[in-house]
Amino acid sequence: MKKILFPIVLFFLIAALVPNSVGFASQVTAPVLIDNLQDTGGSFTFAQLKEEERRMIGPYATETMFFGLPANWRLTSDAQLQLDYSVTIQAASAANEGQFYGGSLTIYMNNEIVSVIPLNESGRFTQTVAIPLDLFESNRRDGRQELSIVLSSGESCLYDTRVEVIVHPNSSFVIPHEVTAPDTDLRNFPRPLYQDSIFVDSALIVIPDQPTSAELQAALTVSAGMEARTAGALDINIVNHAEATEDKLASSHLVFVGNASSLPLLYQLATPLALVDGSFSESGEAGVLQMIPSPWSPERVVLIVSGNDDQATVKAAQALSTGVIRPANVTNVALIDSVNNRVYVDQSTVDQTLEGMGYESVTFEGRGENTETFQFYIPVGQTVTPEAYFEASISNSTLLNYARSGVFVFLNDQPIGSIRLSDETANKANNRIQIAIPPSAVRSGLNLLDVAVALEPLDECADPNQAGLFVTLWADSRLHLPLAPRPADTVDVPDLSTYPIPFIQSPDLGNVAFVLQRDNPDAWASAIRVAGYLGSQSDGVIFTPEAFYADEAVNEDLSEYNIMAFGLPSKMEFINQINDSLPVPFDPGSDIASEEELQVVYQVDPQQPAGYLQLLSSPWNFGNLIIAVVGNSPQGVTWSADTLLSESSRQALLGNFAVIRGQQVLSVDTRFLKIEAPVDLEQSISTPAPAENPITAPASTVTSWIPFALGISLVLMILVIAATIITSRRKSE
Repeated sequence: MKKILFPIVLFFLIAALVPNSVGFASQVTAPVLIDNLQDTGGSFTFAQLKEEERRMIGPYATETMFFGLPANWRLTSDAQLQLDYSVTIQAASAANEGQFYGGSLTIYMNNEIVSVIPLNESGRFTQTVAIPLDLFESNRRDGRQELSIVLSSGESCLYDTRVEVIVHPNSSFVIPHEVTAPDTDLRNFPRPLYQDSIFVDSALIVIPDQPTSAELQAALTVSAGMEARTAGALDINIVNHAEATEDKLASSHLVFVGNASSLPLLYQLATPLALVDGSFSESGEAGVLQMIPSPWSPERVVLIVSGNDDQATVKAAQALSTGVIRPANVTNVALIDSVNNRVYVDQSTVDQTLEGMGYESVTFEGRGENTETFQFYIPVGQTVTPEAYFEASISNSTLLNYARSGVFVFLNDQPIGSIRLSDETANKANNRIQIAIPPSAVRSGLNLLDVAVALEPLDECADPNQAGLFVTLWADSRLHLPLAPRPADTVDVPDLSTYPIPFIQSPDLGNVAFVLQRDNPDAWASAIRVAGYLGSQSDGVIFTPEAFYADEAVNEDLSEYNIMAFGLPSKMEFINQINDSLPVPFDPGSDIASEEELQVVYQVDPQQPAGYLQLLSSPWNFGNLIIAVVGNSPQGVTWSADTLLSESSRQALLGNFAVIRGQQVLSVDTRFLKIEAPVDLEQSISTPAPAENPITAPASTVTSWIPFALGISLVLMILVIAATIITSRRKSE
């Protein structure tokens, strides 16, 4: 029976592996953000810090976690750590279980010992550890707190026991505090909007109800700048003025973007620069930046990005996008006379040291593994040549177990090399070791180089507190990055999966134009969120995207721009203008795209919300691209934008046309797919042969092999099954 079953299972396995569609479908799960914890009274668990279960095995092991505290917390008394942990002590002889001292857990806060917990028996325990108030003075450059838990069970080396400790994620901190007024000094921007603390940092951008295209341009610029200066970690939401309820205003930091006369809520604010009759009387034509405590939420702030006219507001937004603000006579007000929108010039050099990139030497110390991350930028359309490398300048101690210690280098989460430590490297004050950088590991835009160091002592039972375990990565380590154009076949036929390229080709987003439907706040909000994502992915020192309403864009010279259009197709004159060039044109006055190009065409309710993404070359400049982020409803437009914002969703975008319903993405490339009408079998039999020298379309190279492969698979499986049955019967006779 087993012999018969095997080929049957094999058959279904092969059949399952044969692709059956030219379109692509994907189910994706939306990311879940941590709830805001500020109403918990300073109590939070390891799980809320995104920490998982930590497992430590003796004789020695160390686990470390980092977290930030809000800048407006003033700690009032000693904190408490509620440590939930399990201990397993296994002796060589069952009779001796529990008779040996298992060791201890030592708790460090910012490198200071706060408690030593003895490990005498197996079981699950909860230990309350008091942490003195003065130990919350961080000694790290990033200001984060450092908690370390060290397992010491040296006795297991003497008595042949095994000690294991698991720290559970429902362990928690209780940190008594009071909330103070936030700092409104513009020199500290992006603080306090972004604090890299235990909470999700969020900001609500408030825009006018009827914004001009310039005011929307300012909002796009602000979003790009804030996400760039916070590495995309700031949770940004958008609301128009009329929808800014008291609850929404109290839930986040606020960023008002728009002309002084367009935002009536500004009259409710006690700003240093007063608003009189719809204008800032003392600002003239200057852009205005102001920051004050929020009257709707005392622990938060209101940031005003404004001016007396469109030009002033755009100047204020562009100044904010740099992340470096110079206040006027008071620290929470800045006036911007002008902004130099210089064309971006690539000043990257072939050789860059870590010091030249703004990094210092790093010393990795102590038992275990530590990682440091370094960033570098590759211009869009470029890649490195095979001669590229990272030259690590290192030194190390002689007390290491070289078989279990080493240096490992990763580029964009891909391992690209390692360094073997030895007495030879220890005897040199400076070792220069080159690790090749494969072009396939490099991506356009921001790249992350991780250097991980694992350190283990010669003696496994050596005290982990002993000094002398170290590796130093010196700041004169360098990247050798000769650049060359990317191969033509990677850019000649772009599809939606290449996004955000080419929209970040100019790091200041100066080559991006957003075309927006009038009177559609949902489309505006989607565009502002997308602009924020583009900012987080680029390397601009300033951001200068352009914005047009759809009826304005048809009269503009758009040859300089890659274009993203947001809205309902029937309401956008711009979409009507390019409709015939779309992969799937819309019928006049319709917001519903035909799905006939998909491999399987389903009967669906035309009133059901759907989003569409369409990619095409710009008719103003075939070297530029247009992405239409549209839908048959506001919900559909939002789904389309969400797909571009989700890295997992973008994996399903493999063509130039996509239909989005909720979290499902169906995509196809209409340039390579020929859809043929159904064939009437009887008519095809009775119809005479066509005239001589017929012109026949080439068979699809994508799907023509599938029926053949299935047929061969079926025949082979039937033969194997038949042979197996016959053989089995003969043996049984």
